Amino acid sequence: MKPENGARWIQGLVHRADAYIRGIFPLGITARLAISFVAVAALAAAANLIAQESASVILWSKRPPVPASPTLDLLRMQNAPVSAALEKKHVEVLVSAVDRFGLATQLRAETDSAASEAEYAAALNALDALRRTSIDFLADGRAKIKFDHAVAEYLELGGQIVLFADQRRAARITHSNLLESINDRLQTTLNGAWKIFGRVIAPQSLIQLRVELDAVRQHSERIVLGEEIDANDLEALTGSENTFMTTFANNATRLASAEGADWIQHTRADFDQLIALHVSLADLNFRYSDAIRRFSRNHVSLFAAINSTPSAAPALPSLGEIRNSSPPKPLSSPALWTPDDLLTETVRRSDQHTRDIMAVFTVAVLLIVTGISGLTVRSVVRPVRRILDGATRLAAGNAQVQVAGGGIRELDTLACAFNDMASRIAAAQAASRLHEETLEHMVLERTHKLQTLALQDPLTSLPNRRHLSALLGDAIERAAREQRCLGVYFLDIDNFKNFNDSLGHVFGDRVLMSVANRLEEISDGLGFVARLGGDEFTIVYESPHSEDAVLETGLRLVQAFQKLLSVDDRDLSVSVSVGASIFPQHGRDAAELLRAADSALFRAKELGRSRLAVFTPELIESAAARFAIEQGLRRALEHEEFELLYQPEIDLATMEVTLVEALIRWRMPDGRLASPGEFLAVAEQSGLIAEISEWVLRTAVHAAAQWHHGGWPGARVAINISPRQFLDPRFVGSLTQLLQEFALPAQAIELELTETVMQTGPATIAALRLLQSQGFGIALDDFGTGYSSLTSLEQLPLSRIKLDRSLIASIDTSQRSAAITRVIMDLCEGLGLAVTAEGVERPTQLARLLAHRSICLQGYLLSDAVPFAEVLQRRSMVIPKLQSLLLSLENIARPTADTRAKTSIGGSSVIPIQRVVKS
Repeated sequence: MKPENGARWIQGLVHRADAYIRGIFPLGITARLAISFVAVAALAAAANLIAQESASVILWSKRPPVPASPTLDLLRMQNAPVSAALEKKHVEVLVSAVDRFGLATQLRAETDSAASEAEYAAALNALDALRRTSIDFLADGRAKIKFDHAVAEYLELGGQIVLFADQRRAARITHSNLLESINDRLQTTLNGAWKIFGRVIAPQSLIQLRVELDAVRQHSERIVLGEEIDANDLEALTGSENTFMTTFANNATRLASAEGADWIQHTRADFDQLIALHVSLADLNFRYSDAIRRFSRNHVSLFAAINSTPSAAPALPSLGEIRNSSPPKPLSSPALWTPDDLLTETVRRSDQHTRDIMAVFTVAVLLIVTGISGLTVRSVVRPVRRILDGATRLAAGNAQVQVAGGGIRELDTLACAFNDMASRIAAAQAASRLHEETLEHMVLERTHKLQTLALQDPLTSLPNRRHLSALLGDAIERAAREQRCLGVYFLDIDNFKNFNDSLGHVFGDRVLMSVANRLEEISDGLGFVARLGGDEFTIVYESPHSEDAVLETGLRLVQAFQKLLSVDDRDLSVSVSVGASIFPQHGRDAAELLRAADSALFRAKELGRSRLAVFTPELIESAAARFAIEQGLRRALEHEEFELLYQPEIDLATMEVTLVEALIRWRMPDGRLASPGEFLAVAEQSGLIAEISEWVLRTAVHAAAQWHHGGWPGARVAINISPRQFLDPRFVGSLTQLLQEFALPAQAIELELTETVMQTGPATIAALRLLQSQGFGIALDDFGTGYSSLTSLEQLPLSRIKLDRSLIASIDTSQRSAAITRVIMDLCEGLGLAVTAEGVERPTQLARLLAHRSICLQGYLLSDAVPFAEVLQRRSMVIPKLQSLLLSLENIARPTADTRAKTSIGGSSVIPIQRVVKS
């Protein structure tokens, strides 16, 4: 057979054997290793058993020994005669006791356990007792003394060995504790150091002390282990100790500042004790070694004392000699072998037989282990290669890969798990591809929606500001090419904030949607509509015939909202203000046209809202002025440039000043005081009115509190409340808290509000009723202008009506104004409401108002607005001035004889002035 064929045959045989074993016994690597372990363990057990059997054969073949100790065995082998002074049994017991005490002393010196201590005490007591009883068998007196002295010294040396051993053991423990204490203290300090990127950042002195302490530990190791050291070792130990102490002393100040004085004191004390302990250990080691040497010499002397009898028995060997003695050699002639020689030959043959059995058994075990190892390696390598190949293909993207089974059970299980994982990965890849396709489709949809949202207002679906710029730019290009004009309208809903504040933002959004629908209806065929944001809309009129057509369309936009707007089955009156600009007269690009239309819209609001305004160049200047005022207002708030003036109101019935109105003024940089009409409109539009109103309220309440707690306890202050301030849901709470802060009663404050604020809904009326119930006065300001409604006087919880100065301005020149004033005052008197006439500036106006005794007068005719410091003085001057005016009016209006009974001015009856003066 060729070698290669033989190799293939053996490989095939091994493969078939592996397959057969794997088929019958599907063992894993754990089971195979367990079998190998059991085989080796069986080998060891068999060897142990054979050794025991051989020992049994030897013991069975030997004669039973007579002595109870190795000493007596050796004496018998030497055929030494037993001393005549001691009987055989006493010699045996005594020698056994000596051996026992020697071994017990050695055990007690090595271990300090309860068992060793008990054995040592028992051996000592036994030997001491034998010493006393054995002396009686010695006939010679010198032998008695020598024997007694040898045993006593033997016992004493054993005690010294135990004592020195205990002292060394205690010293070692103390040495270990001290060394560990110093080491732990240094390690704790090092552990407390900073750690940066896993590295300890500690003072170099601590690290050096740690290194030098390790050197001390290393050089003291031989002393601690009980070895004798020479001068070089002692010098090395002393040097390491001195090095540590030198480093410690050099860094003591720095370490004390870092670790504290206690740390330094404890470390120095522990190391000093450690140095002293080294000296003590060296001395104890020397004493212990010396005691061992003397103990060994006394062992020999003791046996000499036992043998010092008249028969001159041969001396017993020492314990060390007994242990080191070798058995006698066999004789050269088998015929002269003694039984002991026969025993030695039997042992030799038994050993040879045992070695033969062990050799066969060892070869069998090695074959088993080698076979199992080979099969195990083959069963591991091939499946691992298959799994690695499958993993490579799987990593390359082939999720359909499958690994064939076979091999040890663990790898076969791993192959199944790998196949399952590959199947799962394939399924996951298919699901991932489906998910990616779905995600791509969703991304396309979302992108389309985002593109739509980027150009479309989400609430009204109208073009937003960004889309408007593009659409308007295209429209301007077309108009420029065709050389025609183009109209841009900026539209804003009047008082839209009232809808949000009274009906909620959700309803406000529906109003915006309804307005957008109406604008789309109007602009159909004209152009397009866009929402800029909030309540602002833009309409582009793309093909007007002329500028007049732009104006007509703008008016039509305003008029279209005079018709009620239906929102959620509610009919609402919604008005709009419109600003218009025209291309190319007012601008040649989208930004210029939108800015011009915005300026025109602001002008429309200034003119009274619900109207159209067309851009003019002057509006740009007005916008610049508004911007300057807004910046100035911000500066005024920061630098406290606002001031409050107080104008008295005189009660004509009582001829007293019981109320002053707080009026805000702005101290301009040039020293001039600006009136509210110059800046409040800009403050409303910019949102600064909230901060200004808060300042006015706090300052006025503070002034009222000073008067109330000072020289005018009955003072009352009227404060104008802005719509934004009153509609803030926190207003009532903040006002109440302000009064508590200044300890001011609510009766000292009267709140003046316009009718537009009071007509915002049930929530406003509820707030007014709450304020009135707390004692605040509620005044309806500017009554008689705008859309004043008589129903407001009946529905609202009011305490005062203030006639607008525009109505009082013409009361002495217009019959209509006089009649309206008379009717309002009669109505308020019937409703129990107090009336204040604002803007009384001429005596003739005063004469017209004298017909109503229950009226309060306010105006420059009686007193202008004065600072806080001048109010009390002006209060004392107003009444004499009013009396003087009334006297002058009496002289001017003294009736003639034919009209003395009744004087009619403009059809109204006038109470004689004399009665007013006297009252």
